[in-house]
Amino acid sequence: MTEDEAVKAMLDRGTRPQEPFPGTQLPWKCRCLTCNEVSSPRYNDVVNKGSGACNRTCRSRKIAAKLTRDGATAAAVMLDWGWDPQEDYPGAGKQWAARCVHCGVIKPKKLAHVQQGRGGCTNCAGRDVTNEAARQLMSKADLEPLVGYPGSLQPWLCRCLRCGHVGNPTYAKVRTRGHQCWSCRSEKIADALRLDEEEAIASMLEKALDPLVPYPGSTELPWKARCMTCETVLDPGPTLHNIRGTQRGCPTCAERGINPAKPGYLYLVVHEAHQALKWGIANIEQRLTQHVSQGWELSARWDFDLTRDAWAFERQVKAWVRGQGIARALEADEMKYGGHTETALLSDISLQLVRNYIGSLIGRSSDVPPKA
Repeated sequence: MTEDEAVKAMLDRGTRPQEPFPGTQLPWKCRCLTCNEVSSPRYNDVVNKGSGACNRTCRSRKIAAKLTRDGATAAAVMLDWGWDPQEDYPGAGKQWAARCVHCGVIKPKKLAHVQQGRGGCTNCAGRDVTNEAARQLMSKADLEPLVGYPGSLQPWLCRCLRCGHVGNPTYAKVRTRGHQCWSCRSEKIADALRLDEEEAIASMLEKALDPLVPYPGSTELPWKARCMTCETVLDPGPTLHNIRGTQRGCPTCAERGINPAKPGYLYLVVHEAHQALKWGIANIEQRLTQHVSQGWELSARWDFDLTRDAWAFERQVKAWVRGQGIARALEADEMKYGGHTETALLSDISLQLVRNYIGSLIGRSSDVPPKA
């Protein structure tokens, strides 16, 4: 094929080449004779496969024309698929409230999805879960929901009825696997991790810790040891459970952070200059001291025996605030010590409202006098 033949073929299909012919399989810079925009279709796609010569404005217009329907036509399509629209047609790609003609449930459906065969009714199929049914399943699994049903795949704040600790299992996981509790699971793991003294010492040495007393016989008991790197004597020392898990070894050498197995608290602070509030967790005073040094003032604080419990409530607070469409108040570069993802503007939500919500979740008032 000559270049002249290729150019003529493209002109016949409404586009003018702007550069030498590169071959049938490579993009070829052309200008559309209809909208005058430049695109790079392949000769093989346009001439041999019949694809459009312009993938810019002309293509968008064709798609829009194909999807454009009047309300009566769109409603007729929905009825053919078993959905009776309850409001004016919003467009093919937008949610449209419609009632199932079989069971009567009202759901938001998209015409585009219905036309693609994705218009089935989950209620008729038995896949819809009510708040009451979800709570019954969680109760059978020894879990007490503390908030309303958020959806099968969303973390659900619950209290374990076996050990009393708080966590965020999902309905879907509890339905398929049964009881879900990090505390109960930790006890099972601890039983599985019990070792003889030789294996236990080897685990400590792997983390550069030299035991100073015999193995206490349990993975959950502190084990006095000396750091082989900085010579610090750890008394009480780490538990073997933590050493064989994610703990790096000596806390003096390791990077500082929040230890979920230690006592901690959930806090609520406010910044007058930023006109923002922030919630978070900590198990060392320095964490909050750092924020206070940046102008944050403590408003409320709830103490916990384990920081893991505080973390579960912190996660629910974040889901509640963001679920109302409230965005973060600050960006990462405005928070020297991190935590910008747990902020909100006071103009979007009041400090008192957040404090009351946390208190109702936890079931008790702040452990420090509240400040306005």
